[in-house]
Amino acid sequence: MMIQTNETPAPHTDVASSLHTAAIQDQPETSEAHALRDAHALLGQNRNYLEQVIDGMPAGLLVIDAERCVRSMNRMMAQLIDAPEESASAGHPLARWLPDAGLAARVSDALLTGMPQDHVLVSLEGGPDGVRHLEFNIRRTEQAGGYMLLLIGQDITFRRKARLRLQESEEFFRLTFSQAAVGIVLLGPDGRLLRVNGKMAQILGYTEIELLQRFFQQLTHVDDLPDELTLVKRLRDGEISDYQRERRLLRRDGTPIWVNVSVSTMRDAYGNQRFISVVEDISRRKGAEEALLRVINHDALTGLPNRVLLQDRLERAIAHAHRAGTQVAVMFIDLDRFKHVNDTLGHDAGDQLIVEIARRLAGSLRESDTVARQGGDEFVVVLPEMTGETDAARVARKLLDNLFQPLLLCGQEVFPTGSIGIAMYPRDGTDSATLLKCADSAMYGSKGEGGNGFSFYMADMGAQTALHLRMESELQRALQRREFVLHYQPVVDIATGHLGGVEALLRWQPLGKPMVSPADFIPLAEETGLIVPIGEWVLETAMAQQVAWQKDGLPPVRMSVNLSARQFLGQDVAQRVAVLLEKTGCDPRALTLEITESVLMQNPVAATATMARLAAMGVQLAIDDFGTGYSSLASLKRFPIHSLKIDRSFVSDLIDDADDAAIVDAVIGLAHSMKLNVIAEGVETADQLAFLLAHGCDQMQGFCYSRPVAPDAIEALLCAAPAGQGQQGNLTTAA
Repeated sequence: MMIQTNETPAPHTDVASSLHTAAIQDQPETSEAHALRDAHALLGQNRNYLEQVIDGMPAGLLVIDAERCVRSMNRMMAQLIDAPEESASAGHPLARWLPDAGLAARVSDALLTGMPQDHVLVSLEGGPDGVRHLEFNIRRTEQAGGYMLLLIGQDITFRRKARLRLQESEEFFRLTFSQAAVGIVLLGPDGRLLRVNGKMAQILGYTEIELLQRFFQQLTHVDDLPDELTLVKRLRDGEISDYQRERRLLRRDGTPIWVNVSVSTMRDAYGNQRFISVVEDISRRKGAEEALLRVINHDALTGLPNRVLLQDRLERAIAHAHRAGTQVAVMFIDLDRFKHVNDTLGHDAGDQLIVEIARRLAGSLRESDTVARQGGDEFVVVLPEMTGETDAARVARKLLDNLFQPLLLCGQEVFPTGSIGIAMYPRDGTDSATLLKCADSAMYGSKGEGGNGFSFYMADMGAQTALHLRMESELQRALQRREFVLHYQPVVDIATGHLGGVEALLRWQPLGKPMVSPADFIPLAEETGLIVPIGEWVLETAMAQQVAWQKDGLPPVRMSVNLSARQFLGQDVAQRVAVLLEKTGCDPRALTLEITESVLMQNPVAATATMARLAAMGVQLAIDDFGTGYSSLASLKRFPIHSLKIDRSFVSDLIDDADDAAIVDAVIGLAHSMKLNVIAEGVETADQLAFLLAHGCDQMQGFCYSRPVAPDAIEALLCAAPAGQGQQGNLTTAA
């Protein structure tokens, strides 16, 4: 439907008549009515055709006159500007329908200059879809001597919004690309970097321009490149559309950096294949993972592999040896007397020793070998690609030599030693658990031989280890079951034969079983620490026995008790002795505590202080097994001791060995010069006794007088030899 104007001068005021009036007026007049009717008919046909074309146009058409009033508009224009299609809409000012100052200015320019005005944007408010955007092209034309304007318009709202969205999307992509917290790279099919963002340059330490001159192959760690090339080829061939993996890139300075890479394939506007790669720096996470893995797999104190990593490496070594037909040596290393260091110098010194031992072991081995800390003072060494025991023995000797080097701990020089047990694959076992067990058993064999040595596993060691474990369990129960007893060996005055004292000696009598030799269980008790509660029981029982004999009216007798190294070094022994003296009522002047010289020399300062406290109570102190340690008589001057006990190893051969005789004579003389009482241990023959008597030895104990006996036997001896009336003849008859 066309909108008509109400102006009377124009016979046709619709769009078609407005456009064609000038054409009718310009036709030449004819005298023939027929020709005139034909012309009018043709004109009507053309007009109808033109009206249909204009009314069906996809664009809106609006005609205004020189006064800027609407003459007519087509249906599309009416829809665009929400104008009614009635003829009443015509004749109104243009501003009523299109109140836009910019449009009004462009209309004025067109009327004034006749210049076309294109792409005039008009925004209309208030529609159901919000703001609509119309674009007009304006043309001036003449009619009846005046000017008219044609406004051809179209709705560009969707196109404009799409363009704005595209601009917004492009801006969003630009900002995302440049400000992303991950690296973004556009790659060509040959691996050349076509575009990179700032984060990618920051990750690798390059400038963006420098990166655009490189290929990804140049930036990939050599170990990761083969897999990366394979994946890129699959992308290029269309086998996969994307992939993600962790790999290492190379920074500008050549250092590797761990990244997580996500790569996808795409096509550019021309159809060329491209790869888009998103790169995340995961070096911190990897560092944290490696740190956590190190904590899980390594010993916190030494940094050596722990049991978990040791197990893995040993299993790998076994698998490799199986394929290659070689052998694997497994060494179990336990430090000798490490407990003494902890007890005397403190745990910090013990830790320092462990760290130094770890360093020495690691420095003595090949790169392919493994040294791990098993726990405490135990280490395990795995030696792959061994040809036999000779190779393993050579390494063991090297390790022992490197261990036995002086080390200063808390101002005290120590010489660490260790006991090594060796098991060989495949001879001693074909799995890690068996090999470690066999090496552990062999280590106890080295311990039994005095330490600072190595032993290879032998078949019977398994039985010995089982016996060791069984005895340890039985020892723990022995205290509860009261299976320990004390026997006493007389200490006799050599000159008078007077029984002046006894030494309390521990014995183990399991219920219903034969008595266990002290040589079989004392070392185990020392090793396991059970010697501490056992030693305290010995001390209390011996004190109580001394009091009981005195209450029975027997002659006074001095009670001598050995203190183990763990007792003396690992606890406040002076305080414990004071408690037991009060508990039992024992006179401290009747108590002698015996300490080996090797224990004293481990920490002389602490030993001196402890012994001074004991001496202040009235307790006498004796050095046991003198001559077997590293002390000298001169060094003993610092200790408040009362007696020296010459070790039985010197006494046993003093008749046949001139050196031993000279040593015993010298010790007696020097000890007397220091006003010390001298006691000879292990006196078994009359000749030995005669020698000691001739050289002024004060006291003795041994089979020559009596073996260690039960308390009632001591009571019989005391009754038979009253105080002050002992006889020399008794020395050979009381055994």
